[in-house]
Order: sequence, then structure tokens, then C-alpha cells
Amino acid sequence: IHSDNGTCMVTPHEGDEARLYIQLSDQDVIDPAIGRVDQNRTLSPEKLLAVGKKMLYTYTLESRHGFDWWAIYTSAYHPSLGHVANVMMGLAGQRVAPKFSTHERVFIAGDACHTHSPKAVSQGMNASVSDTHNLAWKLAHVLRGWADLFMLKTYELERRQYAQELINFDKKLSALFSGKPRKEAFQGGVTHEEFLSAFQAYEGFTSGIGVHYAESALVNSKHQPCAQGLVVGERMLPQEFIRAADSRPCEIQDLLLSDGRFKVLLFAGRADGPEQPAKIHAMAGELDKPTSFLKRYLAKGKGVEGMFDVITIIARAQGNGNVFALPDVFRSHWSKILMDNMDVTRSKGGHAYERFGIGLDELALIIVRPDGYIGMVAPQSCERLLVIDI
Repeated sequence: IHSDNGTCMVTPHEGDEARLYIQLSDQDVIDPAIGRVDQNRTLSPEKLLAVGKKMLYTYTLESRHGFDWWAIYTSAYHPSLGHVANVMMGLAGQRVAPKFSTHERVFIAGDACHTHSPKAVSQGMNASVSDTHNLAWKLAHVLRGWADLFMLKTYELERRQYAQELINFDKKLSALFSGKPRKEAFQGGVTHEEFLSAFQAYEGFTSGIGVHYAESALVNSKHQPCAQGLVVGERMLPQEFIRAADSRPCEIQDLLLSDGRFKVLLFAGRADGPEQPAKIHAMAGELDKPTSFLKRYLAKGKGVEGMFDVITIIARAQGNGNVFALPDVFRSHWSKILMDNMDVTRSKGGHAYERFGIGLDELALIIVRPDGYIGMVAPQSCERLLVIDI
């Protein structure tokens, strides 16, 4: 909300609560005698709410049950109200550490390597959890001897790029937040359309779905055209399918457990079509060779299922799509064969092939990393299908 009395951003929270980011004027927090923020200056949530009331006029703003917690931050643009567990006053810096690791032996994550203002749409905790998740599965693979030390280099490559994008987003949002509203007499101000455009441009970033990792040993987009709707280097998109065994709706994210294994999604197309069964069996034969990635990257003492979780997705099959005709490698468990159909209510599932840009008469392998990001996609005609590098 941009008003003549400043800017207020309102975000809904659980329990019918709301968080208010209230822009304060210099006179509210700066001591004119010293020219900087006076931490002893008398402020309270009630006084901050009074400022917010002016911004929302002609609407009313009241607190029915008090305040859970509050804080005051200053940023490079303007003082604003944060929302943390204790009463505190601090400077919200926008910084990124030059390195996130040293010799792949010492690592930093979260606020230790990047900080931003409170206005970055609650990305602080999201960023920290994602940092450590990204690092944890790679550490596990290296320490267990499943991967070479080089894998740990991708932690800084991926997460520092993300941190820099987060800071750039924060700077843009902070500038928009602190700007004056545009009027006829002030054409240099911020419009509602500009604010809306910024949020729409970054909605994939703030939700985490649009975070993109650059090319590396763990991200290979060479065959991106065979599944244009699934972006290599980004998270696997949510999608409901129908389980072939019992026709129950199944969200693909519920099968992509964070258990340290790579997920191999076979989009088998129209498995009951005239030519598709031959393609499926040919791919199964290739994957069964000792030189295929399924056989080269095996955990000691375990079979394929120790490192890979294979899930098969059939396109618009009638009945159960004759799942028993599938090769063994593509039906490791009854719950791992899905159909791109709608459920009996016609409200769940369907249109995944169309959404993901995969042909109904084609085969496509989607390799999903243990952290849920797509590492690569490969068509049935991929020349190096046998030696996909994980």
C-alpha cells in the first residue's frame, strides 16, 4: 500500500494473523543530535500501529489480540518494521560472502554467507534450509564413497548464484517499497503496476520452483527439447497422476522422497500403442547393460534400488495400461507405475505430457536429483544413454 504517509506491506500468516511491514520516517527513529538511529528512542508496537493506521486510511486497523513479536530494522533505503521473536534494532545488510567453502573441507550456509532485508518475502529461512539441504546430500554421497570430491564444488556454484539473485531481488523490492507513489505532480514515483510486475516476475523465485542452477557436473541441459516444460536445473514441478494399481490420485512430489537416491522418471508414452512396447523394451535392454548409469553407480552391497528409484509414467492408458507387459526395471514396485489420466471425479490428474512438453509416442527419462532438482532429461534416441553421468 503506497500512500502519502508512507508504505505498508501486509502479508497473511497462519492462525488468521498478519504481518505488517511499516515504513517509518526519519523523525520516528533518528536522533537529530547524532544523525543516526537512536536505539533508546521510545518506540512500541502500539506507536508503529498508529503509523500504519495513517497509511491505511480511510480503512481502520486494530489489533484484537496484541502483538506476537516485533522489531525495527534499518536498511539502505529506509527504516521499516520487521517481524521477529524479540524486540531488537539492527541494520539489515545486503551481503554475499565471496566463498562458501574452503578446499571442500569447511562450509558455511545460511546467514553466515548471505544476508538481506526483512522485505525479501521471508526468504531468509528458505535460503538457509535450501543451502544445507543442497550441501547435506552431496556430503552424504561423498562420505559414503558414492561420488568423487568434485561434487562438493557444486555447492558454492549453485547456492552462491542463488544468494546473489536473492540480494538483487531484495534491492529491487526495497527500492519499490520505499518509493513514493506516482502522482500527476510526481511522475517519478512507484506505480502499483510496477510493484505487481516485480512480484509476478519473481514468484517462481520466492516459491522456490523457479530457482535455477547453472550447468555443471550435476546439471546437463543438452537434451532439454525432449521435455521443454521441465526445466533442467530447476525443481520438478508438482503434478498429480493416477496410480495404475488402484486408480488413486498420486502427487509426484510425494514419491520424490529426500532419501539420498536419484529418481529416474520414465515417461513411457502410450505404452499400449503399436510401436511403443518395442521402444520401451529396447530402452530397458540398454539400461540393463553393465555400462549403463543404472549399473555403474551402485551403492556397495545394494542393487539398483539402493541408488535409484525408478518411476514409470504411462500416457492416457485405458484400464491399467497393461503394466505387467512392462520390463522389470520399469516396474520395481506396484506403487511406482502411474498413468497420466484424470480421476473419476475429473478434477485431479491429466495433461502432464502436454504440460511437460513430452510427445505421446516418445520416451523420455527425467533424472531428478536427491534434492528434487532436475539434473538432466534424455530422449530414447540419446546417443549416450548408456553413459549418462550422474
